[in-house]
Amino acid sequence: MNLSHERFSFGRSLTIGTLLALAAGVVAGTLAPPADQGLLPVLSRMVEALGAAWVRALRMTVMPVVVALLVVAILGSRDHKGVARMGSAAVAIFLALYVALALLSALLFPPLIRAFGIARGAIASLRVDTGSAPPIEAPGELDVADWLLQVIPANPLGAAAEDNILQVVVFTILFAVAAGRLAPDSRKAVLSFFSPIAEAMLIILAWLMRVSPVAVFALSFAAAREIGFGAAWILVSFAIMTSVIMVLAILGLAPVAGILGRVGTARFVRAAWPGQLVAVTTRSSLATVPALVAGAKNRLGLSDRVVGFGIPFSASTFKPNRLVSSPGKLLFLAWIYGVSVDPLSYAMFVGYVILLAATTVGVPNQGSRHSTLPAYLALGIPVEGVVLITSVDMLWDYAATALNSTGYLAATCLLPGAAVAAPEPIPASEPAPEPAG
Repeated sequence: MNLSHERFSFGRSLTIGTLLALAAGVVAGTLAPPADQGLLPVLSRMVEALGAAWVRALRMTVMPVVVALLVVAILGSRDHKGVARMGSAAVAIFLALYVALALLSALLFPPLIRAFGIARGAIASLRVDTGSAPPIEAPGELDVADWLLQVIPANPLGAAAEDNILQVVVFTILFAVAAGRLAPDSRKAVLSFFSPIAEAMLIILAWLMRVSPVAVFALSFAAAREIGFGAAWILVSFAIMTSVIMVLAILGLAPVAGILGRVGTARFVRAAWPGQLVAVTTRSSLATVPALVAGAKNRLGLSDRVVGFGIPFSASTFKPNRLVSSPGKLLFLAWIYGVSVDPLSYAMFVGYVILLAATTVGVPNQGSRHSTLPAYLALGIPVEGVVLITSVDMLWDYAATALNSTGYLAATCLLPGAAVAAPEPIPASEPAPEPAG
């Protein structure tokens, strides 16, 4: 299954349209007079019903998408095992950096949320009625035995009928791993069955995303009717927090790559800067590859073999920004909706995000923005909260692209055999020394 198909990419116009719809909904909901008669209450209910209908349509796709995508991701990854020692080392480096970024998010987001003065449960009452049972909050104290019993489904079909996504995810992973042990023909048959299902559901998701500005307007209108411009501040504050943590992650990657990669922190910063500049100006991680290749060769003196493998492989597989933005969204939404998230649930969420990040190669940001939706729902986060907070993705996308670019170069520097003793070349603007004699 080719998830990088153009139909899953929505471009900058839809992102801008979503932001404008968010602003328009907040303004309209805040300024609308509190009338009890006339057309205004009817129009308000119609707008809110429109948002609820879109949320229901989105939830409709969740179960088929999570099952099909997980099966395809796990079985399909077996077709890409042709990488040798360097490929295995790259995957291990990606995993280590992913875990470090997830821990950074867990440590920094809670104090930042409190520093911004956002009250716990600030919009807990603003849940859209989608006809499904309300999510059950995790207990205040962590009980590992009870937690394990809750995630193992006694009846997978019953778990799906009860909208228990966490149990469905566990069953699907076990099924896909078991299917991977089948004979090649049988394994291919399972993959051939689920792959078109995943593509078909992603097409439905693409249709829904094309009208997402309308839904964002309706949902932000309903939120603003209740809490006014505070709804906009809550969303913008998340974008600011995410940008801050991503910048801190970029600053942290420099000494990690410089020291562990034995290339020097200062040299790494100088080599990464051109790619970061391209990242901020274009908001395209792939567009930074030429600048990163030049920096890795000219500034760091890495070998053609390491650079030729490391940077392209990282650019197509490694997505460090997702291990800041996705856990950040979970922690932020859990706080403002008053949902408890225990460490084991957070770890499972991070594992799901890593799995998708590692297997959905080449999916554009706009097309994959809701691929982690089942993980949020499994932990009791309302769909409308995920939709609203995703509408401000563009505000931190600059920092995300710069983090991705820095991550590509850092991962390449950490590959075996990457460190060399060659000095940093003299910039072309400086005169070369006269040859001796």
